[in-house]
Amino acid sequence: METLSDIFYRGLLSGQLRFYYMLPAILLVAVPLILWAYFAFLKTRRWRVKYPVTSALARIPRVQRIRRPSRHLPVLLRVLVLILVILAAMRPQMGMTQEKSTTEGIDIMLTLDISPSMLAQDFRPNRVEAAKEVLANFVRQNQNDRIGLVVFAGMAFTQCPLTTDTAILSEFIEQIEPGDVLQDGTAIGEAIVTSVARFPDQEIPGRIVILLTDGEHNWGQYNPDTAARIAARMGVRIYTIGVGGIDPEPIPDPTRPGSYIRNMYGQLVYTKLDEDTLRDVASLTGGRYYRATDETALERIYTEIAELETHEIESHKYTSYNELFQYVLGAALGFFFLELISKHIWGRVLP
Repeated sequence: METLSDIFYRGLLSGQLRFYYMLPAILLVAVPLILWAYFAFLKTRRWRVKYPVTSALARIPRVQRIRRPSRHLPVLLRVLVLILVILAAMRPQMGMTQEKSTTEGIDIMLTLDISPSMLAQDFRPNRVEAAKEVLANFVRQNQNDRIGLVVFAGMAFTQCPLTTDTAILSEFIEQIEPGDVLQDGTAIGEAIVTSVARFPDQEIPGRIVILLTDGEHNWGQYNPDTAARIAARMGVRIYTIGVGGIDPEPIPDPTRPGSYIRNMYGQLVYTKLDEDTLRDVASLTGGRYYRATDETALERIYTEIAELETHEIESHKYTSYNELFQYVLGAALGFFFLELISKHIWGRVLP
């Protein structure tokens, strides 16, 4: 059972204790004045015996010697009663804050190309590492949403299903390495279908796929247009991001960093970005296509997508207050009776 002091202490710590009337607090100034006047009076008071002869004192029954601290107890109790009465007049109240918020979150599948061409070093330290850093920041900044991760090269697989556990998702992002998918190539259609299939709840209005790649579709049983139409029919919006440069020349030039790298088999691979396909995929689903040529642009793109997909959060916060003055008055009454009793127990003086 909470005592009065427990209630006040908890209220002060939570910041939810208030006084409805503050004007009576002025009377608290009188408390130190009363104590000062009392002790000043004791110093100047002259004790007198009204009996003409001291022999009469012998007939007075002996009383127990009064200890010095208890001599002031009645006055101190009376002052405490005065303080409690003033506090009760101020109407102390304890607040109970209740907050009701409804957050309509969205589901996001981060779809990342991890084909060997993503090791190109036109991004620092390379494309895939720069993308991993941006994805990790994106996850930290969108903790109200469920986010999953799909990686792909010549085939696609789910690295992490939709989750609100940002710690485990960040760990999966950190573990991404080009070459995890043994099938070489760029299966954009497969990546889209796999990502769309990872949305378990079809009733959530906000479902998006953010697909990042540096190549052109060249593998898989689904072409990007067909996969995009499937996504559009299921109400999934796709944002596509193309990274790296575009080189229309058909003859490989190994002296141009970022356009040609060796794959996991040591073969020289030409990294061509098919912007037209990525633009069509985004358009078919109501999304947008972005082009990232460096790390700063990539970070800005993910931030812009998050802002485009913002959702309203309706929040209601109110505080109800419970009256505490009755407890304070009860304590004042208790100390008042204690003060009356103390006069007859500790406050006995010689007549």
